[in-house]
Amino acid sequence: MSARVWFLTDRRILQDYPQQEIERALRQKCVDEEVEFRMILMDEIVITIEQGVLGLRIKQDLVISYPQVVVVRVPTPSVQNDSDITLLRHLEKMGCRLANRPQAILHCVNKFWTFQELAGHGIPLPDTFSYGGHENFSKMIDEAEPLGYPVVVKNTRGHRGKAVFLARDKHHLTDLSHLIRHDAPYLFQKYVKESHGKDIRVVMVGGRVIGAMLRCSTDGRMQSNCSLGGVGVLYQLSEQGKQLAIQVSNILGMDICGIDLLRKDDDSFVVCEANANVGFKAFDKACNLDVSSIIADYALSLLPSRLTRKMSLLSVVSSASETSEPEVGAAVSAIPEGVFTMSVGSSSSESDPEIVEVRDSDTTASRSMHTVLPEPGYNMNNLINTEIKLLSE
Repeated sequence: MSARVWFLTDRRILQDYPQQEIERALRQKCVDEEVEFRMILMDEIVITIEQGVLGLRIKQDLVISYPQVVVVRVPTPSVQNDSDITLLRHLEKMGCRLANRPQAILHCVNKFWTFQELAGHGIPLPDTFSYGGHENFSKMIDEAEPLGYPVVVKNTRGHRGKAVFLARDKHHLTDLSHLIRHDAPYLFQKYVKESHGKDIRVVMVGGRVIGAMLRCSTDGRMQSNCSLGGVGVLYQLSEQGKQLAIQVSNILGMDICGIDLLRKDDDSFVVCEANANVGFKAFDKACNLDVSSIIADYALSLLPSRLTRKMSLLSVVSSASETSEPEVGAAVSAIPEGVFTMSVGSSSSESDPEIVEVRDSDTTASRSMHTVLPEPGYNMNNLINTEIKLLSE
């Protein structure tokens, strides 16, 4: 079966930097790896169930060959459960590996839903209130008093720093209630004073931190989003910060995401938001990275043939380690960076194991890869070295 990768996005965001760059990187990577590539827009697909079998039509043509991997970019604030998520669920039910999965996207559609998922896992979060019913913002003027003032007010479906306010006091909050749009509920959040006008954007791909950027407001406002005029610079994230971002990504079941952290005076962090449709134009520039190429590499690593080869290699190394004789053979060099291993980080019961990268700093894995192996007639070392070369190319 030919390997196939699709890039699925929305017409409304097609011309934005992340989508343009991801399409470019995926197309080039698929050409290099001789993988079939296709870019599809959400509104081009018709999902079908005929004679009890799930199917697809694109521009009135029946799709016969389905992709094994689909990279998904949808505008999270406007995701509609009854259309967008239905389509993504359909692809997943057909056996396609989506990055991100529909459940992970849903976790980030609503900011309060994100916090609901993270609560109970020991993740540091600002105290946050919200409400049920429609247009009940006004009742929160009294209900949110335990959070103190000033208090942060956010539209649960806001993005790029929009529909976010800092209410100075109760009177200011009352004024806001008459001015804001009530198209979605709002949340009320304890103000982290020491992080006013700055936050740390951490970008995750495949369960690992690929970089961090400090974002700072330039006009004194609370929001530090680069889309609102904030500036971003490379940030050396501490190990504590990295582990927190990884934990958040795993709980939410995300393949590709941005985690926004607020840093406190004691150098600890609290989670501000998680983004399933993370932008990275300013991030690329600040960190001197090509996030789209990293995403493309990760997407192709999810192809069943690649996963099988990686698991087979790890199995060979493990088996050889158990039967090795110290006095015979030569040491095997450590598996190079870029080889992935399996990690069960997702909170979804239907999720496949997440993919994380084996790093030289992972001492346990590094030691096991240096185990002395026997050298029988067909030369085990040559076999393993060949496989490693194939994986790292």
